[in-house]
Amino acid sequence: MSIGLMNSGFLFNNSSSSSSILGNYSWLSEYNNIKSGTYYKVLKAYYAKMSSDDTDKSSSTKKDKTTVVSEEAKTLDQIQGDAKSLSSAADALITKGTDNLFNKKEITVKNEDGTETTKIGYDTDAIYSAVKKFAESYNSLLDSASSSDSSSILRSTLNMTNMTKSYSKLLSSVGITIGSDNKLSVDETKFKASDMGTVKTLFNGNMSYAYNAASRASMLSVSASSEANKNKLYTSSGQYNNTYSTGNLMNSIF
Repeated sequence: MSIGLMNSGFLFNNSSSSSSILGNYSWLSEYNNIKSGTYYKVLKAYYAKMSSDDTDKSSSTKKDKTTVVSEEAKTLDQIQGDAKSLSSAADALITKGTDNLFNKKEITVKNEDGTETTKIGYDTDAIYSAVKKFAESYNSLLDSASSSDSSSILRSTLNMTNMTKSYSKLLSSVGITIGSDNKLSVDETKFKASDMGTVKTLFNGNMSYAYNAASRASMLSVSASSEANKNKLYTSSGQYNNTYSTGNLMNSIF
């Protein structure tokens, strides 16, 4: 047997010697990587990336939290503003005394032939303007309140729309309709031609529709204020105090 064959047999038949040689080679390779600084560079790059990713995630999370809180705060503020506008519009119609819009007065009407006639009656133009403003304020409040995530606000909104529907026949008789979106629409021509006595029943007095709408608006304003006060405060654990109808909205993002 030649020396070449003997050496070949020795290398491939003596497994322990072969493993020892490969192990020594692996150890020397590891040593060279450490000595040359290769491991240091790889580890430094790895941990730098991990730190960057964590920072990006943290920054993104904070921005998301801030956005949600900011949007809800705007909604609550809008609800309070719209509720105040509706209450003011209702007050203008409910007011008694000398400022009562439903006090009859001298109304001058121009005839087709150019002559003018003066009579005692309701100022339909002034009443229509006030009712139109009421309807616009009502619709704005409905929009802002419906966009809230608060269960108490949504319940109050539903209460307001249901109350309005209970007056649907009377409202329709004076040209005011309730749309599929629960908003009010006023037909000027039909309204001015309708019985102002019925309009007065709807919008003037403490038992009127306008009075009840103003009461619901006040309830919505109180609910919005309560939500705003609860949700701007943290607990000692860093959680928000409020629980939203959609499942602890604030706490779920912290």
